[in-house]
Amino acid sequence: MVRVIFYILFVATTLFAQSSVWKVSDAHHTLFLGGTIHVLRGSDYPLPEEFDQAYAQSDFVVFETDIALSQSRTFGIMLAKKMLLPPEQTLPQFLTPQTYRKLSDYLASEGYSNALYEHMQPWALMMTLTQTTLGKMGIDQNGVDMFYAQRALKDHKPQKYLESVEEQLAIISEIGKGEEDVLVEQTLRDMRELNETMAWMVRDWREGKTKRLEDEMVNQMLEESPKMYRLILKDRNDAWMPKLRSMMDEGKIGFVLVGTMHLLGSDGLLERFRKMGYRIEPL
Repeated sequence: MVRVIFYILFVATTLFAQSSVWKVSDAHHTLFLGGTIHVLRGSDYPLPEEFDQAYAQSDFVVFETDIALSQSRTFGIMLAKKMLLPPEQTLPQFLTPQTYRKLSDYLASEGYSNALYEHMQPWALMMTLTQTTLGKMGIDQNGVDMFYAQRALKDHKPQKYLESVEEQLAIISEIGKGEEDVLVEQTLRDMRELNETMAWMVRDWREGKTKRLEDEMVNQMLEESPKMYRLILKDRNDAWMPKLRSMMDEGKIGFVLVGTMHLLGSDGLLERFRKMGYRIEPL
């Protein structure tokens, strides 16, 4: 399920092409929106220059959540607890025999033991396997969000957040509930295309080309799993918009960095601002 596994990396129309950063403004307010990828290769740096341009013009930076806190030991303990099933449950109880057999075959082909994963939540298994595979591909560097969180800390530039780490963890832990077979099977299928998919995604993101990202990430998620689409994208964008409007009303310029998928499509932040009468310009 490319639409879901790449949520951990990230997660419009051609009007918004040729940039991954957009200026949202009216006569009195300005906000920069940057679409990010959360994990990159060392060779993906330096980042597209529009990110530095927006950062330099901004009074504060906005992230999905507190990135420093999400890297803390306290959060690590919270995450580890969420990733595990209750002691009386195992992964085969959530999957059909056919799906579990496919998973077992995949794990064996990669040299992994079933015992290592059988007590994991399906979403945790998906994310663990994806991150492990990305690491083997050399995609193991901090992404855009971490880069600017560290830079803002060094520059003493204020940071703001759209949701708490607890809220974000609660959302992540709901991924795939009731659709465990679909989640696991599509993840396994997409593992085979991960290298090729990552290549075009990063290339299009760097060049500000959003059409394929919207079609193959956002729209396919909506078509294949409306529940997942609401959980990961729509509901969160609903919750973020009042916060972003409030930040704009402060009269200062903010640089908002969120996963690229949150900007795209009919429920994306760019379209929402456009419908409210704001001017949208690629930077």
